[in-house]
Amino acid sequence: MPPRRSSRAASLKPASKAEPTPLEKAVANRPKSQPAKKRAASPQRSPSPTRKRSRTTSNQKPENEPPAAAPASKKPSSKAAAPKKPTQPLKRQASGKLSSIPEGPIPQLKPYFNPLPTPPEAIRPGLQLFAWGAGNFGQFGMGPDVLGELDKPKKSLWVEEQIAKGTFGEEGAGIESVVGGGLHTLFIDEKGTVWTCGVNDDAALGRITHEVPDPENPGSFLDVDDLTSIPHPLKSLTDENFRAVQIASGDSICAAVSKDGDLRVWGSFRVNEGSLGFSSGLKHQFLPVPILDLPHKPGDTEKVSSIAAGGNHLLVLTTHGNILTWGAGEQAQLGRKVLERRKINGTVPQKVTLGIRSRKAVRIGAGSFHSFAIDDKGDVWGWGLNSMGQTGTGYASAADAVVQLPQKVKRLSKEELGDDDTVVQIVGGNHHTLFLTDKGRLYACGRSNASQLGLADDDEAFKDRLDPEFVTEPVLVTFPDMDDPVVHVSAGPHNNMAVTNGGALYCWGQGTQGELGVPDVEVKTPRMIVRKEGGAWAAISASCGGQHTLGLFRKK
Repeated sequence: MPPRRSSRAASLKPASKAEPTPLEKAVANRPKSQPAKKRAASPQRSPSPTRKRSRTTSNQKPENEPPAAAPASKKPSSKAAAPKKPTQPLKRQASGKLSSIPEGPIPQLKPYFNPLPTPPEAIRPGLQLFAWGAGNFGQFGMGPDVLGELDKPKKSLWVEEQIAKGTFGEEGAGIESVVGGGLHTLFIDEKGTVWTCGVNDDAALGRITHEVPDPENPGSFLDVDDLTSIPHPLKSLTDENFRAVQIASGDSICAAVSKDGDLRVWGSFRVNEGSLGFSSGLKHQFLPVPILDLPHKPGDTEKVSSIAAGGNHLLVLTTHGNILTWGAGEQAQLGRKVLERRKINGTVPQKVTLGIRSRKAVRIGAGSFHSFAIDDKGDVWGWGLNSMGQTGTGYASAADAVVQLPQKVKRLSKEELGDDDTVVQIVGGNHHTLFLTDKGRLYACGRSNASQLGLADDDEAFKDRLDPEFVTEPVLVTFPDMDDPVVHVSAGPHNNMAVTNGGALYCWGQGTQGELGVPDVEVKTPRMIVRKEGGAWAAISASCGGQHTLGLFRKK
């Protein structure tokens, strides 16, 4: 999920005494936290994202901060469970726990409501990584010599070399999945190893990158530029035989789920005024750790089925149909109220209720400041910041600017969609959202002043709307080839990518640093940048980061 744009300096985290392995030698005696540099909130309803990253603060009210005197928003009939007040954060019970917990195989006798995540089927030739947009912080993973801006997809020669060497698995093995974070990148290879590159000042890479002793030259350190601009594996995960299947990333918070449904999290959360931290008493978590202690009893152990990330919050869907959220909760994106003076309480995972406690979820999604779930009846629920109609629950007045508790997105019900169609994927940017259905149709809502929704000027959705800058309920997005269904979507702050069944890749929205993959700064309606017919490559998936975009392509 796409985070806010920002500029960050190189990692300042000091290291301590060396230990046996090169990348982890500096871990043992490191301080648990380090002050983080503040980043500015974006100005209220700025007409478009700024071209230059800046750390300067503004006296204007941030566009992502809900109105101070706004009336309470509409709520569903039943209240969500109130968050527990963590007097001792390391001794949480069923909802969440922020200390390492023992894990091991426990026979599962009762069928899961939601399946455990499974690795995708291997594709040959192996998937190759392409990148475009801004790579000036090493987020392309192409080494210290490729740090500029690219306005069209560029193949990673480093990944190509690793495929040839067999680094990612058996002969010809490539990349399984890729995710773009704020100023960093994560990907999983066919062995289930997580690799990271980019900025690490808020621990987003899940490994130490500063003052790492050089085993070849005692008394000297490995080059930090090489450690950040060239992908490196998360050795702490491979050491515990963690076979990653899913990854998610926000601005600087990251998570991975294994084939056994185990969760690992690292990084740090931020709020409007600066760093929030990873948990109570801990600013940064540099190495992946388990934080959930889900309920279990003989023959029935709850596990993680899938994950999603907003800019600074995380959602987990469990095998039992439960949703847990944690992170920054200023815009109600956690589905519960977090007191202003106790924002750190938001970093403790808590359950979210979709109207009634017995209702189960089957999918989750997120935008920068808003969240979504799909229940077992096919209904879509949204909550969080709705200042531009991005939750899809409707907007009639300032009272609807924040959706405190999950509400149904009525326009996406099975009855409204028809044709026995249901929503299967939800992604969002700063103020807009995309909803992909099982039939390959795409719907969008929210901010539209920079072509975020992919709608033509004469689209019916723009007639008689409440505000000229946004659309309050989901509307159908039209593609040049409506017979080639969309199978995957991704959203950046103001830009989008869509992959079709035929291997075509489309872009639209606004990207001031090449994020769209075309020289244009704005693309009003979906434009093809990887062709379905002809060409050397077929698009398989794409991911929009804060300022860069990543694609996994298969050679035809």
